[in-house]
Amino acid sequence: MAAVARPYARALMAVPGADRDAVLASLEAAALALSDPAIAALVDNPHVPRAALAAALVSDQAALAPVARIISLLLENGRLDALPSVAATYAVLKDDAENRTHATVTTARPLSDVQRDGLRKALARRTGRAVELVVETDDRLLAGVIVQHGDMVLDASVRGRLAALAQALSPF
Repeated sequence: MAAVARPYARALMAVPGADRDAVLASLEAAALALSDPAIAALVDNPHVPRAALAAALVSDQAALAPVARIISLLLENGRLDALPSVAATYAVLKDDAENRTHATVTTARPLSDVQRDGLRKALARRTGRAVELVVETDDRLLAGVIVQHGDMVLDASVRGRLAALAQALSPF
């Protein structure tokens, strides 16, 4: 689906003067709306005008005309099921254009603001990009932290260290 989504997402990125945050929010809202069975039934109904369906999926037509056009194109081409992939691909392209990345941090206890800032700065130095953190807590870690950024996972938790020790001591 990513191969189908990429040209549509690139076309949206190329719209001059577009509010990228609003475009992404609209794409995500429309993709979420498609998961509603009532909306899905309208998509499959040949008696529902495609323009009306596209208009229903995009709430602010004036500000988000490019999104409405992309949805219309997806409808015309029988590819509306690719809309969630278009939204995800657009989010990645937007982050690349804004030199930003995302990381998930899981800790046993909540982080202080100073700890969050320190972690964010360390990840920014490592990645060369601005980093947006999603911080989660999981008391099963006992102590420490797990950082996930893309394919990289850094497990510095007590639970992870105990699991590694158990594996090293295991005869099989």
